[in-house]
Amino acid sequence: MQTWFSCKVKYQKIDEHGKQVRANETYLVEAINFTEAETRIYEIMEQYGSGDIVVAGISKTNFSEIVNYEDGQYWYKAKVTWEDFDEKSAKVSKITNHFLVAANSVKQTFERVEDNLESMMVPFEIPAIALSSVLDVFPLFGEEEEEAIPDNLKPMSDFDNETPKEEVKQEVKDSNEEVSEETAE
Repeated sequence: MQTWFSCKVKYQKIDEHGKQVRANETYLVEAINFTEAETRIYEIMEQYGSGDIVVAGISKTNFSEIVNYEDGQYWYKAKVTWEDFDEKSAKVSKITNHFLVAANSVKQTFERVEDNLESMMVPFEIPAIALSSVLDVFPLFGEEEEEAIPDNLKPMSDFDNETPKEEVKQEVKDSNEEVSEETAE
């Protein structure tokens, strides 16, 4: 299960006019606990700011899902509700989840939440969408980057039909004979 922490950070940054200004910003960090969230936000902010970096506050968030689109300029908080029927007690309960969605407008946020939930079997409502103060989101494990293959290794695709099995068996047999001859001497 993902645990997201809202981190309020104060630091020095250079604005669009080239002046150094004090910034108070909120970032969302995925972490296992508060300590890891604090460590991660310090590591991340060292890349963006200069001078003293102060984490003014860390709190757990109630986001059940983060919907990230590269073209989204802002982060919107969307409240999604649906009803769940408990067969044992014969009662209907209301389920509420909060989504954080990268989008350019409220309308686009609504459309992206609907697209994200289109496979849901029960009817749902989106009663509230609001602009969030979150500037950026940092997942625990980002998109996996393809690692370069070291020079001393070959990719498996290079081995397709390269050596017939009979040749491999013969090479193994020859090396076993060499080893047994060496031990006999």
